[in-house]
Amino acid sequence: MSGPDIQQAAERTHVSPLRIVISALLGIAVVVAVIWFIDQNAATYEEAMTELTTISPVWIGVLVATAILNIVVYPFTVLVAIPQLTYWQGFVERQTGFLVSNAIPGGGAIAVGTQYAILNRYRVPPGLAAAAVSADAVWTYLLTLGMPSLGVGLLVLEGRTNGHLTGIAVIGLVAFLVSLVAVVLIIRSPESAHKVGTAGQWLADRLFRLIKRNPPDVVAAAVDFHGSAHDLVSRKWVALTVTNVAAQATPFLVLLAALAGIGAFPEQVTLIEIFAAYSAAILLTSFPLTPGGLGTVDLALIGLLVAFGATPGQAAAADVIWRLFWFLPQLVVGLVAFLINLVAERRHPSV
Repeated sequence: MSGPDIQQAAERTHVSPLRIVISALLGIAVVVAVIWFIDQNAATYEEAMTELTTISPVWIGVLVATAILNIVVYPFTVLVAIPQLTYWQGFVERQTGFLVSNAIPGGGAIAVGTQYAILNRYRVPPGLAAAAVSADAVWTYLLTLGMPSLGVGLLVLEGRTNGHLTGIAVIGLVAFLVSLVAVVLIIRSPESAHKVGTAGQWLADRLFRLIKRNPPDVVAAAVDFHGSAHDLVSRKWVALTVTNVAAQATPFLVLLAALAGIGAFPEQVTLIEIFAAYSAAILLTSFPLTPGGLGTVDLALIGLLVAFGATPGQAAAADVIWRLFWFLPQLVVGLVAFLINLVAERRHPSV
């Protein structure tokens, strides 16, 4: 992929003002609904505030450590793909992407363009930049779909099941397997990439016809992904998998520390139950109605933890702690990285 091609790829990620307005209005509606829910369950959140006061200084220290670990580990997904980057460069690229993708509903498309621009300024070859960003997005997507099914499978081995979670896991498993086969075929050869793209185009044409929108060029996207990511994925799929698993696991460690700190783990909920609840809640981030899934993800997480045995107060308290020690710090770090990149861009524009 040439320089002009990468520029065109970044331009295709532009989101129209109307879409931003619609997304914002939808996000506001969901936030209002969440506020109403909180108001209707005020007693539960009062209990959660009480639970927060029971955390010992030791567990506060553990939470701080897991929060720092989460921030430190996050850049490695791009560093294994582009070894020429320094840690600081990878840090700015990944944390800025996190901020943009979580700051507004549907911000993932804008984040992709932002990451391309940052790597371009670091003089990463356009083809490698495209491969790294697209491979990271695909790996994150696959893990997000696959984790709920793994969680339910572990629950079955433990002799526990949950009807709602099983339904989510089955949907996730089907989507994961279809997506995994599609990715393998796309990477395999240009011919199979074209066939997968053609099948995807058939589906996209019909789905977008229902909403009266022009479908994306799925065939071109599949062929472009093969062209840019084939060499990278073939050589580094193990490293990409390990680093992306680590990036997905560290927020889980924050949640685990939160539940342990308030005494819910291991007394009320087991390690497997917490993982199952976490993975099902994270799946909802694939449907970004609000920034970072704020509200929707939290309600799902709280509901599943309660279903597995935590009290409503413990579940709500754990969710609040999780957001305070995982999501909020990374947003702040992402904002700092974004501002640093903005200043650097003004001083040394992308080539």
